[in-house]
Amino acid sequence: MYTVLVRYPLPVPVASEVMLEEFRAAEAMFEAVPGLIRKYFCYDEEVHTGYSVYLWEDEQQARAFYGREFTKTMLEKFDSVPELTFLDTLLVVDNSVKSQLPLREEADE
Repeated sequence: MYTVLVRYPLPVPVASEVMLEEFRAAEAMFEAVPGLIRKYFCYDEEVHTGYSVYLWEDEQQARAFYGREFTKTMLEKFDSVPELTFLDTLLVVDNSVKSQLPLREEADE
């Protein structure tokens, strides 16, 4: 798996409620993106900076997503050039799923 952190400082303060509306409006665009496992929409109202965390199946799919069109969309939507950090994801702990999965011993029986 592969993680991409996106940081985009906004030029003017925006209320969290307004950002949430923007995030909800964009939510459907991410439902069918090839290779995208999960996306978090985050916002720090105090410093008016948006953050997104993307979890991808692999690095190739992740890097393919962040081209000129992505930057253009971020400029149009938030008047911000995103800062991207690409990271190899070595381990994910997901407690919401963990409790629903059978224990290894149970699965082997």
